[in-house]
Amino acid sequence: MLTIRFISYLVVLFLLLNPVLNISYQSDKILNWNIFLDNSSSIKYHKTPSLNSIKSGYQAIEDKLLEKNISFNSFIFDNKIDPIQASNINGDGLTTNYSKVLDLIIDSEKDLAGAIIISDGIITEGKNSVDDLINLKIPIHVIGVGERSELVDISILSLDVPTVVLKGDKVDLKVTIQSLGNINERLSVSLYRESKLLGSKPIRLSGMGSKNEAKFRFNTKEIGRQQFEVLVSSVKDEINIQNNRQNFSLLVLKDKYKVALITGSPNKNTSPIKKIIKKNKRIRLDHYVRVRDQKFKPNIKNFWKTPYELIIFDNYPIKPLSPNFIRILGKKIITNQSGLMHVTGPNQGNKSLNGINSILGIALVDSTQISEKVYWDFINTNNSDIDYPPLEQSLFLIGESTAADSLAIFDSGWPLWIRNKNNNFRSVIFATSELNVLYHFQDNKNQNNLLNSILSAEVGWLLKTDASNENYFRLNKDSFQQGEMIKLTGTQPLDNPSFVNSINFAIFKDNEKKYYGDIDYNFERDRWEGEFRASRPGSYLYKLFMAESKNPFQTGSFKVLESQIELNQVYLNQELLKEISKNTNGEYYHWDDREKLLKLISPKVRREFKADIIKLTENRFVLIILIILLCIEWALRRLKGLI
Repeated sequence: MLTIRFISYLVVLFLLLNPVLNISYQSDKILNWNIFLDNSSSIKYHKTPSLNSIKSGYQAIEDKLLEKNISFNSFIFDNKIDPIQASNINGDGLTTNYSKVLDLIIDSEKDLAGAIIISDGIITEGKNSVDDLINLKIPIHVIGVGERSELVDISILSLDVPTVVLKGDKVDLKVTIQSLGNINERLSVSLYRESKLLGSKPIRLSGMGSKNEAKFRFNTKEIGRQQFEVLVSSVKDEINIQNNRQNFSLLVLKDKYKVALITGSPNKNTSPIKKIIKKNKRIRLDHYVRVRDQKFKPNIKNFWKTPYELIIFDNYPIKPLSPNFIRILGKKIITNQSGLMHVTGPNQGNKSLNGINSILGIALVDSTQISEKVYWDFINTNNSDIDYPPLEQSLFLIGESTAADSLAIFDSGWPLWIRNKNNNFRSVIFATSELNVLYHFQDNKNQNNLLNSILSAEVGWLLKTDASNENYFRLNKDSFQQGEMIKLTGTQPLDNPSFVNSINFAIFKDNEKKYYGDIDYNFERDRWEGEFRASRPGSYLYKLFMAESKNPFQTGSFKVLESQIELNQVYLNQELLKEISKNTNGEYYHWDDREKLLKLISPKVRREFKADIIKLTENRFVLIILIILLCIEWALRRLKGLI
C-alpha cells in the first residue's frame, strides 16, 4: 500500500516538472496520377482514331498502369468533369472547357504525382489558362488525338444591329464572321432587304479560328417590320454552308404620331391630360375645344380631314351624339385604324354616351346608386397595400365582350377603367371625372405622378408603341449550333418608363422551361444584354418578363441546328497541347506513340517526416494511470479497515 502511494507521489511530482515527449517518425504517402479524357463532340469525328479505338486504347492505358501498380484517378471532361465509366465515354459533350481541368490539377497538386490529358486540344468554352501552370511543380503529360488537317468552315458568328429604329434614322450593322481551317481567300458579305441587294463588302479571311468584321450603314424609309438577310459566299470543301447566312428583322417606327384631343367643356382633367401627352416627343397633339353646340376652336373640319392614330374624348360628348355623327366617326376610326380613349368629365353621365358606347365596346347600366367618392384598386398588382385616393364614380358600365378587360375597379365592384380590343381596334374608357386627383399622387414605382404612369401606359397601348408591340429585344442570330453562345440584346430609340424595372427571360422547348436568366443593362453600350448557351437541336421559344410579372411582354423563337459548334473545329490543336506539357516539364506524344509515355510513368511516393509533441500533463493516458493508482490505494485501505 505504501508502495502504491509512493508511486502515486512520484507520478505527481514528475508531472509538476511539466515533462514533454518529442516523438518523430516518417511515413510514405502514395501519390496519384489524374487522367483526363476529352469527351467533347469533336473527339468522335476525327478520321483517325475512331471513338471505339480511343475507348479500347484508353482501357489499355488503364490496364498498363494497374500492371505497374500505379495509383490513378480517371475523369472525362467536356464543359464539366465527371469520373470515367465505360458507358459515359461517348463523345456527346457540347463544348470543351480546359480551364476546369487545369484548375482541378492546380487545386490537387499536393496529392498528385502528375496528370495526363488525352485530347485534341480544341477549346470552345472558358478561358485559356495555360499561363497559370508556370508555377505548377508536377508534370502534365499530354496525348494528342486526331489529325493536324483542319476542316474548313465559314460562319456568321453574330449580327450587331438595333431592334427598333425611328423612320429616317441611319442603321449601323456589324457582321462578325469566323473562319476555320486553312483559308486564305477574298470573299464577299452581302446585305439584302426583302431579296433586294442593299450592299456588299469584300473581306479577306485567314482561317485558323480568326474573326473578321463587315460593317454596313443603311437608311430606313418604310414604316413597319422589315426582313433582312446577311449572306457570306462559301469556299471549296466547306463542311457546313447553313451558317453562311443569317436573317434578322428591324422594326421601323413612326417618328411622330398624330393625336386629337376633343374637349366638350374645359375641366380640371384637361390641363393634366395635355401636359402628359405633350411630354411624349413622338406625339403631335391637336386640341379641339367645343365653344358652343357644334362649333369648335379650331374648326372641327380639320379633325375630319386629318388622319389620327389616336382620338381622345375629354368631357365629350355632353349630350348624346347623332347617329350620323357616330356613323362618320366609326368610318374614320376604321379607315385610319385609330385608337379611341374616353376620359369622363364632370358634365357627363351614362346618357351622354348613348350610341357611342357601341364604338367604345361597353354596355351602359342603369343604376340607382348615387355618384360619390369611392376607394379603388388595381387588378393583378402587387401594390394592394397602397391606399389610393378615392375617386367619384361618374359612370356605371361594363365591358360588352370577353375582349374587354377591367384594369382597376371601385370597392363597389364597378370598373374604374376598361380596355377593349376588337381585331385591330383598341379603346380605353375611364369611369371617373376626377382623374386630375391622380396627377398629384406620387407613383413610387417609377417616380412619376400616378396619372402620368396610367396615361402613358394607355396611350402606348392604344398607339401600339408599348414594349409588347415594338419588340425591343432580339437574338444575335435566328439559328444556332449546339453549344454556341446565344446573345440576347435590347435597344429602343426613346425613353420608355416600362423599362425602369429589371428584365428576366425564360427559354422553352415543347412547353417546358429549359432555362431562366436575367438581362443586365450595359451603360457603356446603352443597351440590355443577356446570354445563354444553345443546347439540344430543335425549335425554342424565348419569353421576356418585366420585374416579377408572370405575363411576358415579348415572345420570340429560334432554332438550334443539328450541327455542333465543336464540329466546326475537328482537328488536332498540337500547339496548345505542347504548350501545356512544356510549361509543366511534361511530355507530349501523339496518340499513335502513347506507349512511349507509359514507359515514363512509374509509382511515386512522397516521404513525409512528422513530429508529435506530447505534454504529459495534458495526456489522458497518464492521468488515467494516476487515477487508477489512487483508486487501488483507496480500495486496499478500505479492505484493511483503515478507512
